[in-house]
Amino acid sequence: MAAQNLLTLKNLTIAIRNNVSEERILVDGLNLEVPPLKIVALVGGSGSGKTTTGLSILRLLPSALSVRQGEIIFNGQNLLECSQVQMRSIRGKEISMVFQEPLNAFNPVFTIGYQITEVLKTHTNFSPQEIPVRIQRLLKMCGIEDSSRIAQSYPHSLSGGLRQRAMIAQVIAAGPKLIIADEPTSNLDVTWQAHIMELFRTLKNELKISMLLITHDLGMVAHLADHVAVLCDGKIVESGETKNVLEHPKHPFTMELMEAMAL
Repeated sequence: MAAQNLLTLKNLTIAIRNNVSEERILVDGLNLEVPPLKIVALVGGSGSGKTTTGLSILRLLPSALSVRQGEIIFNGQNLLECSQVQMRSIRGKEISMVFQEPLNAFNPVFTIGYQITEVLKTHTNFSPQEIPVRIQRLLKMCGIEDSSRIAQSYPHSLSGGLRQRAMIAQVIAAGPKLIIADEPTSNLDVTWQAHIMELFRTLKNELKISMLLITHDLGMVAHLADHVAVLCDGKIVESGETKNVLEHPKHPFTMELMEAMAL
């Protein structure tokens, strides 16, 4: 018997209200599965609805957007039926999100260590004495050797690559089952992109996590993802195992993405 998917999106439809009486569909009947211990990529251009889909999973859509129909099944539970209290217990603990720009994700007035501490206090049973040790381990796990200095640093004082690694340390702090990574390397140079991709692969294997990778970068998809779904104008136009989709694309939009990336 096949293992139950960790995350299943069924007929997910998301709309934006332009005015009192007019709506526009951004995500249209989307179906997507994330199996346990797999990396699934949701690929599309700007405005295709991929980030909107990621935010909907955590129920973090802006007020102008709303889910019109469908289900978001995580670990057997429909997240759309959860209360806000239940969602607060899920965010950060069961599902975490790596944002495109960590400088916006971190609070600028608190140190990296303080912000990771808040996650550990909220979602774990680590004692006050254990938390500093845990923070050092998390940062080192994410490839930050000078962990003591980074823990005492403010987000703005770090390079983009170090900030991204620090945010990933915060994201994995409570041991989530699923990580949503939204364009996690788009603001980094090529060297840091390679480091972050290797880090994701390592964390997936060591921590036994699943990942939904939201990106326009088919190069990253080729290196990381087990499965890929191609999103165009709010609809999935092609999906399957990454190798099959990239080597034998069938939809014209997938072919355009391939040509743009010169894969």
